[in-house]
Amino acid sequence: MSVSAFPVSPELSSVRIVADAIARLPNDEAAVLWDETAKHLLSVAIERGHDTDRARTEVVRFFDAVQRMRTTVSSK
Repeated sequence: MSVSAFPVSPELSSVRIVADAIARLPNDEAAVLWDETAKHLLSVAIERGHDTDRARTEVVRFFDAVQRMRTTVSSK
């Protein structure tokens, strides 16, 4: 996944891609994918000059958005 701008949590297409990918994987593999995605998002944000704390907060928001998407999809 490529992130073009921050904040990423409102980017519904990115949220949907990650949520769908995580939903298809076994728990261990999903955890690895999330860990790699979070590290990537944080790295990109910091490379682009964002404050580390702000970037971490945004990664948490992105994770929350992914979780909400997964909960919404699984409840249908």
